[in-house]
Amino acid sequence: MAIVIMKRPLYLLALIPIGLWAAFILPDLMAGEQNGPWFWRRNLILLSGIVALWWMSAGMLLATRAPWLENRFGGLDRLYRLHKNIGIGAGILVFAHWMLEWLPKNLAQAGWIAGPNRPRGPRVAEPWVDLAKDVGEWAGYILLALVVVALIRRIPYRYFRLVHKAFGLIFLAGVFHGLMLLPGAFWQTPLAWLTVAVAAAGVVPALLSLSNRIGRKRQHGATIEAIHQADGQTLEIVCRPDNSWPGHRAGQFLLADFAVAREGAHPFTIASAWDSQDGTLTLDIKALGHLTQQLPALLVTGQRITLEGPYGHFDFSGNPAVDRSNGHQIWVAGGVGITPFLARLQHLASFGARADVDLFYSTTGTGDFPEQLDALCQRTGVRLHRRLSDRDGPFAAADITACQQGGTSVWFCGPRNWGEMLARQFRTVGLPQESFHQEAFEFR
Repeated sequence: MAIVIMKRPLYLLALIPIGLWAAFILPDLMAGEQNGPWFWRRNLILLSGIVALWWMSAGMLLATRAPWLENRFGGLDRLYRLHKNIGIGAGILVFAHWMLEWLPKNLAQAGWIAGPNRPRGPRVAEPWVDLAKDVGEWAGYILLALVVVALIRRIPYRYFRLVHKAFGLIFLAGVFHGLMLLPGAFWQTPLAWLTVAVAAAGVVPALLSLSNRIGRKRQHGATIEAIHQADGQTLEIVCRPDNSWPGHRAGQFLLADFAVAREGAHPFTIASAWDSQDGTLTLDIKALGHLTQQLPALLVTGQRITLEGPYGHFDFSGNPAVDRSNGHQIWVAGGVGITPFLARLQHLASFGARADVDLFYSTTGTGDFPEQLDALCQRTGVRLHRRLSDRDGPFAAADITACQQGGTSVWFCGPRNWGEMLARQFRTVGLPQESFHQEAFEFR
């Protein structure tokens, strides 16, 4: 189901502008006397630019982290995956737009192909049009460079974040370039005015991004109450949010800003259930990157931090249309991916509830993290299958799928490749695609 949700907006972003172009522009082009390759090149440049503008605007809109968008796409993790795919697609479209403009012209100047066969009159100076061309050309170069930088995972997050911030400015430049260069005939069609509306929908998020206002309404101050090095790789931080914190559901995550220069907020799954009487929440952070490796030396009890959220729909509620019968669930966790399940176990234990769950937990460490896991599973009736992968190897997919019952739902949080492999295995044994829930916890 998630794959369908991801692909449908991409199809619409391409098919709607192309369909309107085919309905309102193409018939006049076909009826005209000019039909040579240079004539079609000029119109394909316009079409590729319009589609690129639609995709860029959609990417800016998704970057707002708006609650209604999160609900529509099933959580911020999936929203950001779609945002990433749209960004890559927009980069490809901008590259195609640039190549349609640059390559034939330069091949003709080099004498490799015949140039356009049309008379050229004296050039009339059009300052705003000339400026739009220059702005669009340089914005295109910078956009392509930013897309490449954003996709190189070796670049630290703090630099990726700064680079990403520049997309808002590039988008504004692209809007100016695209709308200024639309031919007059286009303004007689719905495509032009719909493109203006789509561009306007992206301009507001771009301005919010450039002014650091995205997500501000969901930000809450918090105080660090305790810090514990759970094992050699995992840092446990207990925070007390301010009274404005709305609470969270087990399995949700937040963005935490530890006030480290140039780092900004990072996403972390909340490893504890919410108890309004206690008023604290726990983050279990594995040392996987530059910031997370430095946190033990940077944080102290009593320090103020900023939390944004909560986000995510990985909340074990399932889809009643497919996750029916006795409510049996299979949980699969890899490494620090145990955190949403730990929060769920705490939630069940706080109500004295028991659950029909098989929990498969694979970790490379030999420590006791999380310390309370075995006790929580015993209290809630959850059947724990634990594997030390360095010593015993990974779980066999058949061992996990063998637990499936009628109406089972599967909840996975761990390495992406493992999750995708398991999803395929479950489909082969008849699990509905909508019953496999995977945390898409990759923000770049």
